[in-house]
Amino acid sequence: MLNSSAKQRLALAVALTATLATAFTGGSATADPKQLTAAVGVGSDTTQDVMNAAAGYTNGNYYDPIASTLASGARQVISFDATPPAGVADNCITPKVGGPTFTRPNGSSQGRRALSRAIDGTKYGTAACGGVQDVAGLVEFARSSSGPAAGDVGTDLTYIPFGRDGVSFASYRTDGSPVTSHTRAQLTSLFTTGVQVIGGVRILPCGIQAGSGTFEFWNKVTTATVPQENTATTECNNLLGVGVRAQENNGDDLKARGDAADAAVNGTQVIIGFSAGAFIAKSNLVAPGAPPAGVGIGTISDNGSGTNLGSPIVGSAPTLTPNGTFYGDSVFGRSVYNVFPTAVITSAFGNDDLKTLFVGAGSALCSSTAVVNAFGFLVHPSCGSTATKGTLLSGQL
Repeated sequence: MLNSSAKQRLALAVALTATLATAFTGGSATADPKQLTAAVGVGSDTTQDVMNAAAGYTNGNYYDPIASTLASGARQVISFDATPPAGVADNCITPKVGGPTFTRPNGSSQGRRALSRAIDGTKYGTAACGGVQDVAGLVEFARSSSGPAAGDVGTDLTYIPFGRDGVSFASYRTDGSPVTSHTRAQLTSLFTTGVQVIGGVRILPCGIQAGSGTFEFWNKVTTATVPQENTATTECNNLLGVGVRAQENNGDDLKARGDAADAAVNGTQVIIGFSAGAFIAKSNLVAPGAPPAGVGIGTISDNGSGTNLGSPIVGSAPTLTPNGTFYGDSVFGRSVYNVFPTAVITSAFGNDDLKTLFVGAGSALCSSTAVVNAFGFLVHPSCGSTATKGTLLSGQL
């Protein structure tokens, strides 16, 4: 007769044997990697690093990946950068195993276009990555640092906010001290009419790549139309090649333009719209691309209504934090979003995986306060809201 202890040991041995047998024969105890079924996001440069962290890894650091409830499959996310990361030779991505390769969406607009083409079934891409491709089922959400266009009354897309950001100007001057403070009126003059002498310094405005949500937002801040901004930034856009605009939030790019501008006209300072969240994350070394020496983010002495906002950042690297007053400003503060097909994310039934990841204040992303803050953003006061809607974006890229 087996005593009670022996019976327990025998039961455990039988259970372990059954578990191992199931595992080695491919039964229900096994699981394919969760990333094979992860929801794919593309788009904004500004929010790529925080969403990479939400996926579990960025810039040499590991994070607990967000996941939906166990009941909805513990689904995770993956997020493709706006530009090829170091060591990647081309601009193509293959987001799903066995799926087609297509052109990497660079910026908020391109991300929303890729999502729009996944929704309406038309194709997306360029000849450089195998031509236009059917991307249905390959893109679940788009990262976006801007909301719907003014007057957009469409409902096909739902913009779910998760963070607040501030946008100021970044500047660099090779020779001499830069002007570090501007009013909104001065920025408007620079980005609608071109180079100005302010505080005795020749200041040259530079253009952000046009697919960026920061490009859209900065034009609203400066009130510049697209043609006005293009003319005003032409000199800077031609410094590194004819019509070559700067990749958003890239300090190395700005410095290269500043050095080239100084070589042409000694003492010239270059400036460009720059996300404070991105500046904080890069300066604190949680995101790649630390701004080089001399590249700084400026203060706003008058937001257009007489308010001195100061700097969007507080402290010094590597412990920079956001200035909540600046981020909350109605002109220089902005919301950042993840964008979904409305029919999916607000459906009455189903899609619980995406909903528990992104919808509501208690969603996985909205609950990741420490990660959102670490990347220079404040958690949005309406995090997870599905109230903001927009139409599909037309076109390619």
